[in-house]
Amino acid sequence: MKNTNIRKSFMLFAFFLLSTMSLHAPLRADTGKISSETSIGLTLSGGGARGMAHVGILHVLDSIGVQIDYITGTSIGSIAGGMYAAGYSAAEIEAFALEMDWETLFTRTTDLNYIHPSHRADYRNFVLELPIKERRIQFATGAIEGQQLWNVLNELFLHTHGIQNFDQLPIPFACVATDVSNGDAVVMRDGNLVTAIRASMAIPSVFTTVKRNGYNLIDGGVADNFPVILAKEMGADYVIGVNVSQGLRPIEELRTPIDIIYQMGFYSDARMFTKNRAETDLFIEPDLEGYTAASFAATREIIERGKQIARQYIEEFEQIAKLQNRNKSEPKAELNIKDFELVIDSIVFQGLDQVRPWFAKSIIHIEPGDMLNAKSLTQGANRLFATGYFDRVHYDLESCPDTENVILFLDVAERPFARISAAMQFSSFTGVGLSGKISTKKFLIYNTRASVAFLLGEKPAFRSNITYFTSDRRNFWFSWHSNGRYLTFPLYENFKPVTEYKQIYFHTSLSANLQSGDHSFFTFSGSYYYQSLSPNMVAPVTIEGSNSAVIAGADWQHHSLNKNAFPTMGQFIQIKNSFYFNQKPSFPNIVIDGDKSTLEDLEIRIRNFFQTQFRWDSYVPINERLTQKTQLQLGYNIKYEQGFINSFNMGGTYPFLENQITFIGLNEYELISENIMAAGIGYQYHIGRSVYASALANAAMYDFRLGRPEEIDRDNFILGGGVSVGYDGMLGPFELTFSYSPQTNNIIGYVNLGWMF
Repeated sequence: MKNTNIRKSFMLFAFFLLSTMSLHAPLRADTGKISSETSIGLTLSGGGARGMAHVGILHVLDSIGVQIDYITGTSIGSIAGGMYAAGYSAAEIEAFALEMDWETLFTRTTDLNYIHPSHRADYRNFVLELPIKERRIQFATGAIEGQQLWNVLNELFLHTHGIQNFDQLPIPFACVATDVSNGDAVVMRDGNLVTAIRASMAIPSVFTTVKRNGYNLIDGGVADNFPVILAKEMGADYVIGVNVSQGLRPIEELRTPIDIIYQMGFYSDARMFTKNRAETDLFIEPDLEGYTAASFAATREIIERGKQIARQYIEEFEQIAKLQNRNKSEPKAELNIKDFELVIDSIVFQGLDQVRPWFAKSIIHIEPGDMLNAKSLTQGANRLFATGYFDRVHYDLESCPDTENVILFLDVAERPFARISAAMQFSSFTGVGLSGKISTKKFLIYNTRASVAFLLGEKPAFRSNITYFTSDRRNFWFSWHSNGRYLTFPLYENFKPVTEYKQIYFHTSLSANLQSGDHSFFTFSGSYYYQSLSPNMVAPVTIEGSNSAVIAGADWQHHSLNKNAFPTMGQFIQIKNSFYFNQKPSFPNIVIDGDKSTLEDLEIRIRNFFQTQFRWDSYVPINERLTQKTQLQLGYNIKYEQGFINSFNMGGTYPFLENQITFIGLNEYELISENIMAAGIGYQYHIGRSVYASALANAAMYDFRLGRPEEIDRDNFILGGGVSVGYDGMLGPFELTFSYSPQTNNIIGYVNLGWMF
């Protein structure tokens, strides 16, 4: 009896030991049933960024020489599987995954280079944008249409344009989406490959639904995230299944109603997973603890996790490769998409309703007879998307029956002309503000844009604009622009605040504009401005009154920055030349030490004068994370004796005020001068996940006159520097800055959230 108990105890211990070991070792698969005639299937599950592990597993399969006969995939698995099925090698897929800026796929923006130069500085400066159609605000079925995702997929699979049946790919392929109307899985094995893959990864609440063959489709992970059974139905005898999904979340992680709703959306897939898992012959599940579906910043590390788990199955892979008939298929040819070119026979637009076809043709810059590659086609699509008339621009190609040329089909989803936008902002200078904007791309007549925007807060402001392009080429236009602002700001003496003023500013202009290049334009304008000043505090010198003037201007602006917030390359150059005349000053209340005074007593003479302003911001990437920033600024008045009335104010970190010269180390309005020249140099480091750290040093000379070097001394110079940390988030850019100037001997903390109005 005692020996029996000992035997039972030993058996229980051995069973426990083997069970524990199995948690840390791969499950060995039976490859004995594989022969030279066995067809091998590969199934790649969805899982967001965790799907980068598929790339590592493909790398090992490719290196050993395992020949895959069928591939199925869902969501991110459909991209990796689709690329492999379309002839890409594992090395090419890995290079793509590492070079791709995955975060751009989840934005609704386009490359600033495609935006018209006159609109770049204000592009996407509002957080919430909703279309207005038939006098009603519309809400999209997803957060973004995903134009950049369309572009990437179009480029990746351009070489498959003539294939309508996915069985005709180098490896037969199928992917899965979900019918949003009933939750059923929709298998896609033919038609347009790009549309199929895009539908398979239409993540609910992130991407909009995709219309395909009469269905409204969302991410296949909702219905069938691990389609092994589909691979068997296609003809696979033996299926290698790779699962990177997190599955249903444990109850302790379901903390909010949103968590529960999201969990409910994957109940169907959880049941399907059990069935698919049972049909899997070789099941691979990488250790991806600590990584989520959003961990695209860790792409390299996740790929390595895939390689690590695949190496544990090398024995099985080698046995499969050995048993396969090497002659039954040729190795996949490596592709170079950049050299793949097509001749355009004709262009057909699908989905145009309100937008004129000849406008669209003039924007894409593609003509019949052009020889184009993938990049050229994407550039044409981006130019069309950047007009703001479309939510989506997707192209497809169809071979001509009698020639080797192709017909270019451009499938577009029009965006309503009118939109309403909103945003929130906060800065140490302006305080809290809420901004709104109503805009239309068609104001009364075609090629006319109009907008009205306003800022509600402690220091309200507004701006309005009407722009008329004289042709569809949009290289010449007329604009009427107005803006106004109410401000309270301190005045300083020897860098110490001595009083505070209220200012009301209004400016309206009519201009003719000429585009001078892909990134620049000239402006010739006539305008009127009005400003009033009144003291908020009692001081030895107080001035109350107003001034107005007519201004003739000639300006030039160049904008080639890659981003408006935390740019990493490009330049912004602005040259403004203004002639002020017909001024009408009215300052009835000027008090000096309790006595009423006049402008003459302050040695202020109001007369015509000329003003020039120059700003140059340059961003040069040192490496993929480090960027050098160089800045030059100049504000200079000629024949000017108006004192403070039209002088330049120096200080602050963002140029949003009239006649402002930004300067790290000073607050807004901390230094006022009729002539200022400033220069700065700094470095910006991209920490990751949209976080940036930067340091900047600047120097300035003020109260000087050209041609009078004898008037310049050490009191005309000021130094400053600062460090900041920033985040490019959903509410707009956030930046916290600490700066210092030895002339003021003060450390300034400055906070900005959102886009300055």
